[in-house]
Amino acid sequence: MFRQAIKSVKANRDLLIDVSDQIWEFAELGLEEIKSSKILIKTLNEAGFSVSSNVADMPTAFYADYGKGKPVIGILGEYDALPGLNQKATPYREAFKEGAPGHGCGHNLLGLGSLGAVLAVKEAIDLGGISGTIRYYGCPAEETFNAKGYMIKEGLFDDVDIAMTWHPGNFNMLNLMTSLAINSVVFKFHGRTAHAAGDPQNGRSALDAVELMNIGANFMREHMISDARLHYVITHGGDVPNVVPAEAEVHYFVRAPERHQVEDLYARLINIAKGATLMTDTTMEIDFLSGMYNTMYTKVVDDVISNAMKKVGAPRFNKDDLAFAKELKKTVPENSLEGYTRLIPPDMLDFAKVILSQPLNKIIIPPMGKGKVMPGSTDVADVSWKVPLGEFMTACEILASPGHSWQNVATSGMSIGHKGMLTAAKILAVSTIEFMQNPKLVEDALKEHNIAHKDNSYKSPLPEGLKPPFRRLKK
Repeated sequence: MFRQAIKSVKANRDLLIDVSDQIWEFAELGLEEIKSSKILIKTLNEAGFSVSSNVADMPTAFYADYGKGKPVIGILGEYDALPGLNQKATPYREAFKEGAPGHGCGHNLLGLGSLGAVLAVKEAIDLGGISGTIRYYGCPAEETFNAKGYMIKEGLFDDVDIAMTWHPGNFNMLNLMTSLAINSVVFKFHGRTAHAAGDPQNGRSALDAVELMNIGANFMREHMISDARLHYVITHGGDVPNVVPAEAEVHYFVRAPERHQVEDLYARLINIAKGATLMTDTTMEIDFLSGMYNTMYTKVVDDVISNAMKKVGAPRFNKDDLAFAKELKKTVPENSLEGYTRLIPPDMLDFAKVILSQPLNKIIIPPMGKGKVMPGSTDVADVSWKVPLGEFMTACEILASPGHSWQNVATSGMSIGHKGMLTAAKILAVSTIEFMQNPKLVEDALKEHNIAHKDNSYKSPLPEGLKPPFRRLKK
């Protein structure tokens, strides 16, 4: 069955590359992935999947099932782009349209690698070698909002036994690092307008409140755990200097390694905002946009994926790929590799130096990074708290390519990214078949997950009644 799955991915190669490239060109932002979700749904419908679209109050969210009964294996797909990263598939900076979005995180590849896997598993089910349900989750807005959290809250993961996902990256490696939990929140302050020179005593500046809140937040940094992060941007601060701003707002990210740490910092931040209103005689409202957990991987799922990676092997890059990668590498800072070294155990440093000297990772890297915290956040984490989950990456980017960069957009739209995507599809398909052939593995994964969450179960970080934040999309 494993060979058949790999053969199926190869047979669908042209289809997967074509759809991936179309989504790469669409480059739609989170919650706006109309064309991207539509083409994925069309492809799944044509393959015989039963598709449920427009789920969890999000027009671009969907899931698609094939097969019946247990186990239910969920494969996560994403397809949102990032603002301002538009780029052609060239090893030098050249945009189709300056300032337009681009797939700087490779989600055009992510969505199609996962699609290739479920199509291969569907074929295996049809051949009668395995039984169960394979499910593709079409997950929008990973970059901005916790879309998966809304889908969990809707009950769309309640019957899932195992979930798996992957991500385009610099390495071919199992992902063992956890992510930062996060709250994304806008604080809106309301004051009273007045002429800033002729009538200042009657003004109450909402901008003053924003600035005082930021000062308080910056002083709070001294009294946070070292791994916590606090970032903000003033999204509205008034219009002209001679009018006291009656409205102003600031957007905050609160991050920490554990969910409870985020909640503690967030409560303190709210008190700082309240203090700003007292100092400025203004009022405030909170627009909570999103909250996410930290990831918790399940070892049983990790082991199955790790074995599948060994069976499938790394992407096979040719001379043209290597030439492209060498040219592209000239555009990244020389010190860009330093961030990788903190993941490397001392006994692997010599091995790592050889790998890092190459423009492309061409082998499977032994798992590393366990116990480390990735300096970012993802709504995959919420799924990992709900069901047993494993994640890996394949080389779709050059080594040293910065995250969320135009360099990543370039490789996401050409053969380097395509080869990593097809490799990921094979790994996911082989892993799924292993679970469907071995019910004991599913049982063990569920047992491990339940023990890990016995006294620390998942509680949605999204306040009751909260709807996906379409209100924050730019018109």
